[in-house]
Amino acid sequence: MERSETEIVASAPAKVILAGGKAVNYGFPALATAVEPRAYCALRPLDRDRYAFVFNNRVENGDMARLKEFRKEIDSLRAEKSYDAISKIACEDFFAPVRYILSFVHQRTGRIGYHLSWRSEIPAGSGLGSGAAASVSMSLVTCQASGYNPEPLDIAWLAWQGDVIAHGGMGTGLDSGASTLGGIVRYSLREGPKRIDSKVPLRLVIGDTLLRSSTAISNTSSRNWLDEHPARIHLMAEMGMLVEQAQEALSRGDLVSLGHSMNLCHLIKEKIGMSLPKIETMVDAALEAGALGAKISGKGSGGIIIALAAPGSEEKIVAAINAAGGRGIIAKVGVEGAHIEDIMKPAGVDKDEVRK
Repeated sequence: MERSETEIVASAPAKVILAGGKAVNYGFPALATAVEPRAYCALRPLDRDRYAFVFNNRVENGDMARLKEFRKEIDSLRAEKSYDAISKIACEDFFAPVRYILSFVHQRTGRIGYHLSWRSEIPAGSGLGSGAAASVSMSLVTCQASGYNPEPLDIAWLAWQGDVIAHGGMGTGLDSGASTLGGIVRYSLREGPKRIDSKVPLRLVIGDTLLRSSTAISNTSSRNWLDEHPARIHLMAEMGMLVEQAQEALSRGDLVSLGHSMNLCHLIKEKIGMSLPKIETMVDAALEAGALGAKISGKGSGGIIIALAAPGSEEKIVAAINAAGGRGIIAKVGVEGAHIEDIMKPAGVDKDEVRK
């Protein structure tokens, strides 16, 4: 079997959603920003037609036949718009998203011979995009190892294929785009991800509810809610309008207006059914502590909120969130996107020699 001890490591950041969210599934835009912490994917070569996935105590070993059969199954479900079936796979098959991505990597590079292992600083199910960061880091490191040098948007597209499964067939490229590109990103289905500028630095506090939920289940619930009364689509359109206002506020450096847009986005998310009493308590606490705006970020029904802080108010907002039963974290905002961390060999081997 072809083996090498060379290991390549890539990382990708978490993300939070400044405005928009569920509405991206229906063609409306959203704004997100990359934040610390990060997910890491390490790669070692294997036999050309085999693969291995490792995350904590979960392990999967597979071959080309399994990969092709799985790709065929998911492609068929997507063509049939069998979202409930994809959601079931997402909930029951831990490695399904990265297995699907690997099928696209094989399509582009002609090989799957990788041992891939992940470690992540991002809490799973928190709304910080842990799955997308894992997918982005994997997409980058497999392309790097194969000698295929795609543009960042190609990395984001590959990772997006994993989110299609992880989000129950309704996945968009918002999370993977923000994690790949870093900084502040605007996303829509039509235009894809694109970095934008802000006139002022953003100060955000993340409030973790310490409650976890499934994106696939959340997206299914939202889809059913809309199917019951299709006229409710107006709420998605209005969320898209608030994204435009938020982006304009960023371009002017107007944090007060940005905060208002965030508050209104939160009200729509509450109307859609994404909120919980604990979320509302934490949002109220952040606003009472001086936040300019606060909202759910991610799937809702648990996960996180974000609060836009005026300069110097971060610690007070953190304390208020903690007192409300959550865990406040001052976020490092607009961080670098996906990149190769290192190329390593066992102790005693010069890394500079590896890179030559």
